[in-house]
Amino acid sequence: MKLIVVSFFVAFSLFHYSSDDEKIGAWSIRNGRFIKNYTKNDNLAALHWKTFYDIFPKPIVKKYIKKLVLISDGLDEKTGALGALNEKNDKWQLVLDTIDVNFRTDDKRRLRESVYTLVHEFGHLLTLNSTQIRPTTKIRQEEGEPYLTIEGETYKNSYLNKFVSLFWKGKLLEKWDVIKERHCFTEESCVEKLFGLYKENYSDFVTDYAAESPEEDIVESWTFFVLKKKIKNPKTIAQKKINFFYQFPELVEYRKQIRNNTRFYLH
Repeated sequence: MKLIVVSFFVAFSLFHYSSDDEKIGAWSIRNGRFIKNYTKNDNLAALHWKTFYDIFPKPIVKKYIKKLVLISDGLDEKTGALGALNEKNDKWQLVLDTIDVNFRTDDKRRLRESVYTLVHEFGHLLTLNSTQIRPTTKIRQEEGEPYLTIEGETYKNSYLNKFVSLFWKGKLLEKWDVIKERHCFTEESCVEKLFGLYKENYSDFVTDYAAESPEEDIVESWTFFVLKKKIKNPKTIAQKKINFFYQFPELVEYRKQIRNNTRFYLH
């Protein structure tokens, strides 16, 4: 069955989550199994978890996801997030907005966007887990060292470090560092400057949101890799980023599994 290419505007902060968002509830996940709270939202949470669990490679999901959080801050605001629960990056929580991520709707666009959000969040798990990032006390990255994230330091052969080495070297990373250090004390200023970075380099990114950071760039590119067909003759940097993942046989297999498990929602 042919997949419909997901294409919609992605706003900055779309996938971020904070304690200020309206929290519906939180549920424990044990070895992939949903644990009821015996509250009125158990069925809703169980449905969201089952959908996520059925789509993605189970060994990874079972190993890392320990908590599900449901929120709601209105339509097309913050759709979801994935956050580490400890410094080792081996326990994670999945956060989903129940309005934006809706698999019970007949709205085809909403179904496609729901799939997009889940693939995006799984991409964070794939690129930031304990096999990819190690804890560190470093606060600055020296030239030639592996890429440094909020979660820790990337391993040399990690997906993210290889991605940054290929696509974020030189002036682009320097400009991004300047924006983060000088303009990201307020959300409005940060968004404006990062969107400017995107406009200056629009052919380098698959979406405007990808310009927010290398971590978001690799995940947005991953999402396009999963949901779009392979680009035979990539010309732009953005297209090369999508094809980046084909060098990893395990990711090609994950792509196959995810596409097969989401074909019902995307036909």
